[in-house]
Amino acid sequence: MKQVKEMERLDKILANNGFGTRKEVKHFIRSKTVTVDGIVICDTDAKVNINSSVIAVNGVEIEVKAQVYFMMNKKAGYVCSTRSGFNPTVFDLLKEKDNGKYLGGNLNIVGRLDLDTEGLLILTSDGDLNHRLTSPKWNIPKKYLVYLRDSVNENQRKVYAEEIEKGIHIGPDGKEGEADCKPGKLEWYDKNAYRNAEGKTPADVCTLTVYEGMFHEVKRIFAALGNEVIYLKRLSVNNLELDESLEPGEYRELSQEELKLLDTGAAD
Repeated sequence: MKQVKEMERLDKILANNGFGTRKEVKHFIRSKTVTVDGIVICDTDAKVNINSSVIAVNGVEIEVKAQVYFMMNKKAGYVCSTRSGFNPTVFDLLKEKDNGKYLGGNLNIVGRLDLDTEGLLILTSDGDLNHRLTSPKWNIPKKYLVYLRDSVNENQRKVYAEEIEKGIHIGPDGKEGEADCKPGKLEWYDKNAYRNAEGKTPADVCTLTVYEGMFHEVKRIFAALGNEVIYLKRLSVNNLELDESLEPGEYRELSQEELKLLDTGAAD
């Protein structure tokens, strides 16, 4: 995880906590409404310890977050982008207080999910962690639940697994050219335990674990096998699993234990 310096300018902290621009905050500090550890601070150049200092505005303590880590259960119909002219973005699902800039940097998405894909989405201000989780060289596993258009018999299942485990070749998609995928892992499940959007049993159900994040990778893998993904949901990233108690579109902060699960091995 990216380390943020302990001592930080008071005006920057207040600006990043929604108290106005840096210029507005300087005026705010001079008005004698800001205290640090119970002492009124009027010096606009003052620096405080973000880990130990107690900062209050008009007597109300504020929580200083150097970095933030959110888990979201992405809802279908939302794009993984800061802006979109046609569809709402995942940032529209965030509360205003959470959707901003932090001392560690801007809030960004860790890997994208397609418009129609659901499931685990991580948003963080920690650029170093973001890079480790998305760079192919770290081999971070991402596991997906997949509903398929066509049923797959036992012989075909073996072929699917063998092709995926050795690294399947996928065709081009839009501006993305053909490519060889890293070896993945395929597991089959009892389709009768699942229901599609119409309440019917899918043709077949499996999970696919991939170790990179190429454009439409999961869909292109099954297309190369002669099948089609009709539903896709990300279940886990690295060792962190989606909290299934989160309804589609809901999110929450990660606990320290969950953050360790997410980051473990990401820099090995």
